[in-house]
Amino acid sequence: MPDLLFINGKIFSQPITGVQRYAMQILDTVDALLADGSWVANCRLVLLISSSHTQPLPSYRHIEIREISGSHLHYWEQIRLPWATRGAMLLNLAGSAPLLKLGQICTFHDTAVFDMPDAYSPAFVRWYRLLFSVQAKLSRRLLTVSEFSKERICHHLGVSSEKVGVLYGAADHMRTQSPDSGVLSRLGVEPKRYFLAVGSANPTKNFSRLVEAFSGLPDPDARLVVVGGSNAAVFASSGRTVEDDSRIIRAGRLTDAELKSLYSYARAYVFPSIYEGFGLPPIEAMLCGCPVIAARAASIPEICGQAAAYFDPLSVESMRSAMGRALRDDDWLDRLSVLGREHVKKFSWYTSANQLLSELSRLGLATPANINGECQLKFKS
Repeated sequence: MPDLLFINGKIFSQPITGVQRYAMQILDTVDALLADGSWVANCRLVLLISSSHTQPLPSYRHIEIREISGSHLHYWEQIRLPWATRGAMLLNLAGSAPLLKLGQICTFHDTAVFDMPDAYSPAFVRWYRLLFSVQAKLSRRLLTVSEFSKERICHHLGVSSEKVGVLYGAADHMRTQSPDSGVLSRLGVEPKRYFLAVGSANPTKNFSRLVEAFSGLPDPDARLVVVGGSNAAVFASSGRTVEDDSRIIRAGRLTDAELKSLYSYARAYVFPSIYEGFGLPPIEAMLCGCPVIAARAASIPEICGQAAAYFDPLSVESMRSAMGRALRDDDWLDRLSVLGREHVKKFSWYTSANQLLSELSRLGLATPANINGECQLKFKS
């Protein structure tokens, strides 16, 4: 029986995007499930972080936190981390992992470097293709975030479907977030008079077509608020240009409180991506009561189900038609809002964390522990 399970804490040295959010929320909930006695850990769980971390550290009760020195994050993950975890298993929840370590649990959120290589820099594609291919063979277990991504992992990496577990994302972190309604006045938008889109500048997010579709709408009072950042070292240029439109507001990165307010007051949330492994923003929007219109592509129909209205992401006209209807059809939006609030209940970090602990139980690392409702938390040596 292993004495230790280490956890890759690289996420605490990175800006928070969907991948980091996923890992942090699942770890928070795993710790809570250990604390309330739902599960027994059969080994010590130790989160390893870089001494140069930039995110605040969580106050776990049953996951230890240990710092490893190192300022260059790639070197830290590829050299310092495997050395510190030699002889023990390592859990990776955020996509990247040490290349040459045996017996890891790796989470690959998507296979975009195989399916959409033109969206990334050549160096990024080469590295992640190598990492995924090697760890598909060396890992004890692979995890991912949707049935779509599972199918693509099996297709590209040649692994059996039995080796890959699916742990969905969730949006309930937004439930307890207090909204910052001042963001509307700061951005100069009025409630129910703007579309909202959230994402990076990766070409797979398809924002160039979104901007083109919106720019063709005749309503002078409508606005499009685009939230998110970009990383030129990772993402390739889309090569597409559109005319500037003063109705389009590029908000950059915002706080969760600001984002919740924008979700809550938006006319509709627009999700134009042509490729997603999961996609947190649509279900975050649904939780906040925002109607969702989305691309019929990749994992999006799997995640959004019947609670979103769909368009062809490769057709500007299809996207513009859906947005045009959203501007004039209040009843349609009300129905989407109701469907979304109900649909999002299917996803929770509680469920995902339980599924992760079930995955660990397959490897002898955790055991369900509720007996007659009594809390029986302990660590077994």
